[in-house]
Amino acid sequence: MPDGRPAAIHHAVLADELQREIVGGSFQVGDLYPTEAALQERFGAGRYTVRKALKILSERGLIERRRKRGSVVTSTKPLSQYVHSLRDIRGLTEFGRTTELKVAQQGFVALEDDGGAARSAGRYYRIAGLRRRSADGMPLCWSDILVAEAYADVREEALRGESPIYERILARFGLKLDYVEQSVSAIPLKAGMASLLEADGETAALLVSRRYVETGGTVFERSHNIYPGSRYVMTNMFRER
Repeated sequence: MPDGRPAAIHHAVLADELQREIVGGSFQVGDLYPTEAALQERFGAGRYTVRKALKILSERGLIERRRKRGSVVTSTKPLSQYVHSLRDIRGLTEFGRTTELKVAQQGFVALEDDGGAARSAGRYYRIAGLRRRSADGMPLCWSDILVAEAYADVREEALRGESPIYERILARFGLKLDYVEQSVSAIPLKAGMASLLEADGETAALLVSRRYVETGGTVFERSHNIYPGSRYVMTNMFRER
């Protein structure tokens, strides 16, 4: 940063860093894990950031937060599942900050309208490949990201994977996000895809599709992610209004 201060760490990035330490042998099963205060001081992070990072470690089965005792290390190997907690729009694309996409295919494609309320037919720039979890290299899903032709200039930035593509489109072209529509459906997991995802023996997959719609009613990005059925868990929180 211009004033010399370190940039604030994102909670998902912090969780991956802490996971690497646990997997690397810095802690043993049964060890008490550092307190929130200790982690805040070490990483210069806020209380909210540290709490969310610890929640991710708990969801991955690495620690257990026990009342009056603090956090305890429960495993040095993360669960094979990817737990996706959805509370807001940023949560939809959080996995983009904690995974790495190895691009295998790219180029323009023509798509028909997909039947949603927003306009989505037209040419898109497609970026596709295998996405792995940064912390341990586990194959997570096959990703297809489709950017509407009018905004395809962001593709070079997208390939660097520094932030979610939709955020770059909004910032570069001055758009405002109206809503993101997500659907999850069960599909057969073909043998070739199972092999690529190192999920041999699995026959079912989850297809997670999203449409990003700007305030003018046009889809500017579409995405499709294929996860082996046992490797993806989505949690939602609903509150009474």
